[in-house]
Amino acid sequence: MQSTAKVGLCFGIAALLLTSCASIDKGTALKCGAFALGGAAIGAAISGKKGAGRGALAGLAACAVVEIVSRQTRSKDEVEQDYRAANKGKLPAKAELVAYQTTLNPDATLKRGDALKVQSTIRVVAGTGEPIKDVKEVLIAYAPSGEEFKRGEKKANATDGSGEFVNTFTLKLPDGAPEGEYKIETQVLINGREVSSQPRSIQMVAIAAEHGYASL
Repeated sequence: MQSTAKVGLCFGIAALLLTSCASIDKGTALKCGAFALGGAAIGAAISGKKGAGRGALAGLAACAVVEIVSRQTRSKDEVEQDYRAANKGKLPAKAELVAYQTTLNPDATLKRGDALKVQSTIRVVAGTGEPIKDVKEVLIAYAPSGEEFKRGEKKANATDGSGEFVNTFTLKLPDGAPEGEYKIETQVLINGREVSSQPRSIQMVAIAAEHGYASL
């Protein structure tokens, strides 16, 4: 009977949690502020402390939001002209990642409720034996526990060929997200092949309520 009661409790809490998180699509993401409590309660009811951590992670995954915008900043001709000038007039044999830079904004302090922006500049040049069909960037976010909880990806190029692109990922954590070190990793893939990976980390510490913000 005790286990049956636990299961009943878990389904009740789960229904509440899922209803709250589903509301993100309706523009009412504030309801996800209770995700940590609900998710932890579900996990704890099933398997104690370890379960509480898994439940909170599930809630974080469901309620965190990633928005992505891409734009081309330099043309095929501009990028290839620069590459030839630096390489005795030649293009590479295979498609190549020429430059990749990533910045976090803000990079030191994030007020509670604000979003973290991860902006990347990606410059690629087609090879004589490998045209560029697809340039994709992937963002992976890891919780303080070290487990992945959110992933976003986007094709940066609208047309085939060389070019320079700016990708902006906006990561919004729900109210009540757990404290600790969050790791952010970005990857670039050309024609499905991973050519670069950049891990970053950012610290989130809950500040006393009277200050009204959290620092990252």
